[in-house]
Amino acid sequence: MASILSIDTSGTCCSVALAINSRQLVKRTDTPREHVRLVLPMVDELLAEADIKLSTLDALAFTHGPGSFTGLRIGLGVVQGLAFGADLPVIALSSLQLMAQRAIRLHSLASDSIIIPAIDARMGELYWGIYSQCNGFARALAPDALCPQQEMDLPLLDELKNGGPLIGVGDGWQYQPELRSGEKVLKLNVTFQAIGPDAEDILSLAAVALQNGQVSAIEDVQPLYLRNTISWKKRQRLRSLGSAG
Repeated sequence: MASILSIDTSGTCCSVALAINSRQLVKRTDTPREHVRLVLPMVDELLAEADIKLSTLDALAFTHGPGSFTGLRIGLGVVQGLAFGADLPVIALSSLQLMAQRAIRLHSLASDSIIIPAIDARMGELYWGIYSQCNGFARALAPDALCPQQEMDLPLLDELKNGGPLIGVGDGWQYQPELRSGEKVLKLNVTFQAIGPDAEDILSLAAVALQNGQVSAIEDVQPLYLRNTISWKKRQRLRSLGSAG
């Protein structure tokens, strides 16, 4: 069995988990703005509890976004220090995929479920993604994106046409955005607003990624700032229009 240490600091909760010898050990705390102080002691406590050295692990895994700007920087900084010090590969995962995976596990979602995690991105916007339940794992149907709090435009997908249940996950659903796919307005079957990202559910996704060789050197990993990406694309379009004129 693979031995993996996982870390999530992307949201209000801070969590660390360890898969070792068919066991899973988890520590978490819901203490906003304390991640930088708590995460490394939590890592040390887990390693001590498992009586294992960091350097003997197979990989480190963490959520690289989207999420809190500060939280993502903290997570990346911690993983950078650990990975460089122990010479370990890393697995960077979407916080939205992680939320979908957590919903699958906690609520035993049906195989035709379409899971739409949404995180409050502030500034009147949501981070969101669209995933399907595939053999117990959350599979991305489209890239994670940014949208207004009032409306979410879903891609035209065969999975949506087939009519599987639509599951809303995360605090972004407090704003009740209208769901559209083309000209069609869709309704959620159920919403789990309390589900956020958690390091425990990183482990199952990271184990598959490790088995498939989907690992990176830490210097090749960057946080996923969807807002920065969108702003950059808008600036590029404006520059192109200016050049054309």
